[in-house]
Amino acid sequence: MGELKEKYLQLWSNLTKKQRYLGIGAVVLVLIIVLVASFTFGGKPDMVPLFTNMETKDAGEVAAKLKESKVTYDIQETKQGITIMVPSANVHEARLSLASEGLPRGNKGFEIFDDSKLGVTEFQNKVNYLQALQGELTRTIEQIEAVEKARVHIVLPEDSLYKKNEKPATASIMLKLKPNQELNKKEIKGIVNLASRSVQGLVPENITVVDETGKILNDPDEDDDNVTVKTMTQLEMTRKVQERMQKDVQTLLDQALGTGKSYVRVNVELDFDQRQTDKQTFTPVVDESGIIRSEQNINESYNGTSNSPGGPAGTQSNIPGYVATDNNTNANYSKKETTKNYEINEAKEKTVASPGSIKKVNIAVLVNDDITDAQRESIQRSVASAVGINDDRGDSISVEALPFSTEDADRRAAEEQAAKDAEQRNIMIAAALILLIIALVAGYLYMRRKKRLAEEQAAAEEQARLEELERERLEAERAEALANGEIEPEELTQEEQEHLSERQTIEELIRSKPAEMAMLVKTWLSED
Repeated sequence: MGELKEKYLQLWSNLTKKQRYLGIGAVVLVLIIVLVASFTFGGKPDMVPLFTNMETKDAGEVAAKLKESKVTYDIQETKQGITIMVPSANVHEARLSLASEGLPRGNKGFEIFDDSKLGVTEFQNKVNYLQALQGELTRTIEQIEAVEKARVHIVLPEDSLYKKNEKPATASIMLKLKPNQELNKKEIKGIVNLASRSVQGLVPENITVVDETGKILNDPDEDDDNVTVKTMTQLEMTRKVQERMQKDVQTLLDQALGTGKSYVRVNVELDFDQRQTDKQTFTPVVDESGIIRSEQNINESYNGTSNSPGGPAGTQSNIPGYVATDNNTNANYSKKETTKNYEINEAKEKTVASPGSIKKVNIAVLVNDDITDAQRESIQRSVASAVGINDDRGDSISVEALPFSTEDADRRAAEEQAAKDAEQRNIMIAAALILLIIALVAGYLYMRRKKRLAEEQAAAEEQARLEELERERLEAERAEALANGEIEPEELTQEEQEHLSERQTIEELIRSKPAEMAMLVKTWLSED
């Protein structure tokens, strides 16, 4: 903590007077902003939604009641409706208070008759009934997932004594869909049927459903749209079949002749008629090969004494199954009869032809004129086999040899070469930029390292110079102290003792032999 305080004081002492004033001003400004924000947002209550997506009328009534109750509120208007915000501490109490007074009213259904009073006229009852119908339909339609809000308007016909004067009931339904949601045909039809079944005398033809943009969702011309969509689907299917067949033939010829040596065009006619064939075949029964349906066997036998099994002429002999007998003769009689009924041999066959079968194929092939007739015939046979040409259904194939123009091929080759050159240039430019960036980074690092080494070397030299100066200063002080006799002989180093001894010897020579010493110095100077 002491080191931090010392550093702060050192930093503060290094600042100029202007920098100190700026720092103090910045701190004061930050404190003022914090205080203002605290008073502005800290004193404001936490606002939460009381009701959301309200109608203008309901929002006005709710706001008036809140104002009477002296409850702070805020109104926010969005595309979905009006939202009323109140303090979080008052939200539950406000909801209970407003609910006791029937607010917000919203779309009421048949509960509107719960508040019926005495003396209500028949006209008011009709109006309430109409509002109840509209409210019930609105709430029901809003249960659909894709529907955010709904408005229903119903016009009920007036009763008339004459049938020809009666007018049918009509209805209009406006839907507001959720973002990124849409209704399909089945859901729209369900809404229309829901409304028609809920109102007496209302038929689906007299119901109009629109969205928030005014687009009619149950357009009566939707059948025409279906026909158009179906036609477009058939055209798209025909185009895909032609492209696939043309691609297969073109690939075959490119592999055999080379790219750009042939061109293929295919015209396909598809049969989109859906046919159903029921076939019933009857075959005769041969040699009892059928299935027996019923069989009747009759066996008759008689043993008696009569020479005439049929009996004499008369009533007795003409009765079937009875033979008049004469006890004086012997007779034997037997009869077998078989009746068989066979089931009719019947075969039923039901065939459904799916739409989209190929009805006719026409193929045109253009090749370069450098091929022979034999090659042209071979190409024709190969293409016919590849696509399944059927002469019985009228398919045709034509192979023609023509001189091809090389202008497009040369232009494409030039464009491809230009694209390759441009790509190579871009690669070289990118490589050069990368190398330049690497060189700049390397140069920057080298210069930075060089500068750091130079600074380190300069610092080392400066340190050595300072150390040398300090050493010379210490030596000078010691020499001065030695000359003044301030240092005791036992404190001297061996070198200093030798130096002192030499000095004393020279001083003794100068005192004893000054002339010789002067001559010696003169000689040293002349040699230098």
